[in-house]
Amino acid sequence: MIETAELKKGAINFLEEMRIPKTWNFKFCSENNPTLIGSCLAAMLGNFIGYFDKLTKSDKKNWANYIKSFQRKDGWFEDEDIAEKNLSPGYLKDRALLHRTRHALFALYALEERPLYKFYFLENWLGKGKMRKWCETLNLSDYWYSSNVMMDIAIFLMDNGYYNKNERSWQAVEELLNFCDENVNTETGFHDKGISEIRNAMAGAMHLYPVYFLMKRPVKKIKETIQTTVSLQQPDGLFGYESGKGGEDCLDYDAVFILANLCFTNKEFEAVIKESFLRCLKGIMVCKNPDGGFSCHRRNETYFFGTKTTVVPTGKSSLWATYSRLLTIAMMMNILYPETRSEWKMGANLMEIWDGGTGIMQNYPPSRLRNEMGG
Repeated sequence: MIETAELKKGAINFLEEMRIPKTWNFKFCSENNPTLIGSCLAAMLGNFIGYFDKLTKSDKKNWANYIKSFQRKDGWFEDEDIAEKNLSPGYLKDRALLHRTRHALFALYALEERPLYKFYFLENWLGKGKMRKWCETLNLSDYWYSSNVMMDIAIFLMDNGYYNKNERSWQAVEELLNFCDENVNTETGFHDKGISEIRNAMAGAMHLYPVYFLMKRPVKKIKETIQTTVSLQQPDGLFGYESGKGGEDCLDYDAVFILANLCFTNKEFEAVIKESFLRCLKGIMVCKNPDGGFSCHRRNETYFFGTKTTVVPTGKSSLWATYSRLLTIAMMMNILYPETRSEWKMGANLMEIWDGGTGIMQNYPPSRLRNEMGG
């Protein structure tokens, strides 16, 4: 069994190496300049691994204020990292705004703070039929990309529905999930209409499952979803496109997220999923680096987190890979070794669900914020 204490200690060391001294600015990886996404991921990781335990209330407040300083009055969070000149090919500005704003919101959840401004940009999806009409414009043949956008918008809508008591937001999320249900591929269980490449479809479907859990909507074709996901596991235990290359941080996380959550509420698949997790847990450690962080993969190529300013040289650690890899490990250990569940601080955002959503309202949104808002 993997030693949780050693993993957390290494991750804290890596996190501190990414911090600019005496500030709450963090680099995405050692070769980058500090960015908003670096500070956001550091907060998400820091809460998850217990780094916050040594911080004062003032520390967390200052960290949150730094992140808030990047919010525009229309609700978006933005810094120079996602300026047009820095975007990677195919990574469009609207996608970048959604992605960075979601991570800023999740960081503020971890820090138990709220954004300065409401998400006024949500008006584009509010009103009967608006969400449905927008969903019909999406390219389901690249479901990984499209569902990322769908997930981000759903997260902002649910936040708006909860904190601002906005009923139109809940209606929009229901319309989005209705669209997903109508496009379920009955053979795989994924809601890409059967037109995405299979791993693309799996990663895409994963993005919407946390929304299903929070909305308490049943997941369709569970048996097919589990069987298809397990079938994507490579001989090295990971879920990437190639075996023996360290998998892929997102794909490995996505597959384990699906299996852990559906296992928790569908015990008849427990044995198959546990066997899969034992193999994955062994394989995933190939991506751990001496600095305590993790790499995205072990292929001989660089990695970008959507922008040229977040380039990660071959094999190097990044905050995203470290956070997602550790989340993947924690979810597997929660199923395989229940006694380790208290060793991770999970539940500050929808990416940290591991129990099929059965305990979600106890942890999301953060309890102090719920109390203050009358939830």
